[in-house]
Amino acid sequence: MVRRQRILLLHAGLLACAVAQGSAAAPVDEVPYDHYLPSKWNTVSPGVYSAEYPPAIRIKSGDTVKIDNANTSGARGSNPSKFFESNGIPLDLPAVQDILEILEKTPPHPAGLRGALLTGPVYVEGAEPGDTLEVRVHDIRFRAAYGVNSTNPGSGHPLADMVPRPWTQKFDLDLERNVAIFKKGEIELPLAPFFGQMGVAPPADAGGFGAGPPTNIHGGNFDLQEITRGSTLFLPVNVPGALFFTGNGHALQGNGEITNPSLEVSLTGYLQFIVHKGRKLEMPRVETPTHYIFLGIHESLDEGVRQAALETVKFLQEKEGLDFYDAYALTSVSADFTVARALLPKQMVYTFLPKHVFTKPIPYWYTGPVPTRY
Repeated sequence: MVRRQRILLLHAGLLACAVAQGSAAAPVDEVPYDHYLPSKWNTVSPGVYSAEYPPAIRIKSGDTVKIDNANTSGARGSNPSKFFESNGIPLDLPAVQDILEILEKTPPHPAGLRGALLTGPVYVEGAEPGDTLEVRVHDIRFRAAYGVNSTNPGSGHPLADMVPRPWTQKFDLDLERNVAIFKKGEIELPLAPFFGQMGVAPPADAGGFGAGPPTNIHGGNFDLQEITRGSTLFLPVNVPGALFFTGNGHALQGNGEITNPSLEVSLTGYLQFIVHKGRKLEMPRVETPTHYIFLGIHESLDEGVRQAALETVKFLQEKEGLDFYDAYALTSVSADFTVARALLPKQMVYTFLPKHVFTKPIPYWYTGPVPTRY
C-alpha cells in the first residue's frame, strides 16, 4: 500500500493535529471553513490521482475545506534549498518548509507515475460512482510572494524545438499591489490565482493517473484560469468518497500555457464540496458568475472543438428545451471558443457561453466581485 507510514500516522492520531478544524484563530476577512488540510509529506500525492491513496481528510457534503498547496517548481535536484537561497527566498517561510519536507520525505509512486504535487485526497461522505461532485471556489490566497516560470526542451509545448536547455526564472510578487513584477519599472502583470490541477480519483480498476493532461474521466490538469474565486467545477465521481485532489497553483496564466508551466506558486484554497446524487457527467463542466464553460479534451484541437461544441449544444437542449439546430445556432452566435491548453499530448478547448443571453435571472451562490485580469 502506498504511504504505509502515513497510514500509521493516521492510526496514531498524529495527523489530527495537522488536519485541524476551522475553529482556530483566523484573519477577520478569511472565508469561514469547516476543516483545514495542510500540504505536508503525509497529506500529498507525488502527482498521482488514484484510489490507492488513503483519505487525507473525511468531510460531509456541504463542508468547506481550507487546503494548502506546495508548488515545488524550481526546487528540484539533490539540493532543493539552493534554489531558495540563490533567489533570496527565506527558508523559514511555511510554504518553503512544506516544500523541503515534502521533497525529502514523500515516497515516489511505485509505478513511477508523477506530475505536479497534489494535496489530498479529500473523501466526501455520500459520494458514489455515478454522482457528480460540485466544487465551489470561495477564495484563493498566496502562501509566498514569489512565482516560478520555466520550460524544457521536448516537453510538448509549441516552441519545444527552439529550447536547447532547461530554463527557470523566479519572479517577485507584490501582493499589496496585486501584481507580478516581470521587468521592474516596465512590465507588471495583474495577479489572477487559480489551481491548475483539480480532479478526483479514476475508477479503481483504471489504476493511477499521473498529473499530466486532463481527462473527461477524472478532470486533473485543466490549467483553466477561469476556475478561480467565485467559480464552480463539476466533476464525475468514479469511486466512493470521490477522492478529490488539487495542486499546481498559478499566480496567473495566458490561455494556452505555452511554456508548459505558467507562473507557478504555492496557494491556499477555500473549497466547498457538494454531492449531487445520480447526476452523471460525461465531461467536467465549469460555471462562473457570468458564464457557463464547456470543455473539449483531445490530442487534436479539431476534435477538442467538436467535443466542446457538442457539450454546449447538449446543455442548451437540456436547459432551454431547444432542438439540435436552434441549440447549435445559439452556440454559434453567442459562445466563444478558446484554447486553454496548447500542449501535447492532450490539448483542451473550451466554450465560454455568457449568461446574459438568458432573460430570466440565473441563481448563483457567489455574489462577490468578479475576478478580472483586464
